Amino acid sequence: MNVVMLVGEVTDRPFRPGNGARTVVKIKTKGAGGTPDHFEFDAFGQPGDFGARLFVGDVIAITGRLEDRTYTEDGEQVTELRIVAQFIELVTRAGDRAGRHGSQGGGAHAEPAHHDAD
Repeated sequence: MNVVMLVGEVTDRPFRPGNGARTVVKIKTKGAGGTPDHFEFDAFGQPGDFGARLFVGDVIAITGRLEDRTYTEDGEQVTELRIVAQFIELVTRAGDRAGRHGSQGGGAHAEPAHHDAD
C-alpha cells in the first residue's frame, strides 16, 4: 500500500509550472520535537485546481501517494521521490484561526473543502 497523509500549513503561494497541468503546494507540519518539517507535493485535476486557490497560512489535510520520477538534467539522470495528492481538504482558512470551533476548524467555507482526483 502506498498512502501518504499529511496535515500542515501552506507556506508559499501554490503555483503551476510549465503548461499548468500540475499544481505545486508547499506545507509545513509539526515534526518530532516540535521542529517543523517541510514538504512539497503535486496535485493534478480537481485537487490541482483546488490547490491553486489555497493561500499562505491555510491549514490543509492531504491524502496521496509517493511517486518515483526520473528525468535528465544537465546530462545527468536524476531520480526524485514526490508526493502526489489525491485528496485535499481545507481544515482552516488562514484568516479564520481566531474564530475556529473545535479541532477541525469548524465554520463554513466559501468553497467545497474536499477535492479528489478523477
